[in-house]
Amino acid sequence: MWAYFKWELSQFFTNKKNIAVYVILLFLAIYFVLKIAPSYEPIEKVDVAEMEARYTTRDDFIKSVEGKDNIHPSVAFALAIFPGWNEYDKARIDAIGDKDYLKYAEATAGWYLYSDQLIVNSGDFFYNPLYYTYGNNYAHADGHYGYGYTASRFTGYVEGNSELSMELFEERTALQTLQRMLNDYLPIVLFISCIFLSVDIVLKDRRNPSLLKGFPIADWKKLLMKGIVAFIGSVLTFIPLCVGFIVIGLQNGFGDFSLPVPIYSYIEETFTNMPMITFILKNVLFMAIWFLFFIVISLFLSIIVKAEFANLFVSFLLIAAEWIYFERVMGAYSDIERYPTSYVQVGQVISGYRNFVYESPDLTYQYGLTIVGGCTLLLMILTLIVSKFKRFKLIA
Repeated sequence: MWAYFKWELSQFFTNKKNIAVYVILLFLAIYFVLKIAPSYEPIEKVDVAEMEARYTTRDDFIKSVEGKDNIHPSVAFALAIFPGWNEYDKARIDAIGDKDYLKYAEATAGWYLYSDQLIVNSGDFFYNPLYYTYGNNYAHADGHYGYGYTASRFTGYVEGNSELSMELFEERTALQTLQRMLNDYLPIVLFISCIFLSVDIVLKDRRNPSLLKGFPIADWKKLLMKGIVAFIGSVLTFIPLCVGFIVIGLQNGFGDFSLPVPIYSYIEETFTNMPMITFILKNVLFMAIWFLFFIVISLFLSIIVKAEFANLFVSFLLIAAEWIYFERVMGAYSDIERYPTSYVQVGQVISGYRNFVYESPDLTYQYGLTIVGGCTLLLMILTLIVSKFKRFKLIA
């Protein structure tokens, strides 16, 4: 069996299609570093001019109405809350001027908590205008999430031991960029790569039937070896992407594994911080389960249907399925947490963002591992059973 494993491994890494997949991933990493990463503009960025404009406007208002009698209730309300807001903004402006990043982080955490408390149930104030672009009907909710996320993140900086910097505050370091990509489309890119790498791992044997008959091992053992080889190849798709990670780290710093990653809890409606290393490891574990899921689907369909198109169609349908039925807050009236396709956006599931947009208390990392892992195990058992039938022999 070891000889067969080595033969499969050699076939896999000399396959021109597989080499092309790795090369494309490398070009994507380079394109990201040269084009996408430099153009990243966070909604909540360090903008001293904006802080000063807010501070000056409120300060002028306070001076113009302070001490006057018979003022309107709304003016009285503004007069009551503006000094607190300005106190935070003044502390942030002074901290940036003094390059006291710890003091800036502390004042910023307080500013976002204070602002969110005033805005979330108010019709008089609004979150950052960038949340209200592109006709976003859930801008207020997204602003509430964004302010809570930022407050939690800066609280983590204050309580942690990380070396603070402007790049860190705007999430531009290599590890923070990786975190953002895991919350975006990086898992889908890796899943698509896994699909292309494993789509022909069984059907390619048609080209060498006589040679394969020289390996006197059972079909199920061959399928096991093929699955292991495809899994190894899928895990190695991280390597081309490391080029981009290293370049960003050299430009903006790498960050460290103790950086706080805010995690939203729908039940408690609050954020707690998770260490960066824990967040990354959870993503790797979840994506590894997904890799196995797609590989087993390819193995199963290859011995049943014997057509690469079927492998691609079913696998891509599973990735795209959530986009078909996705609707915000639908978790409140449907059991979307039972669909494995609801967990494709791995990073968003772990961070709790998917939990937030669906408003589903059960759409969690632990439940997702159970659902996707259970489906993978079931497919493995079915594949093993089917491979015992002579009708579905790998080589006729």
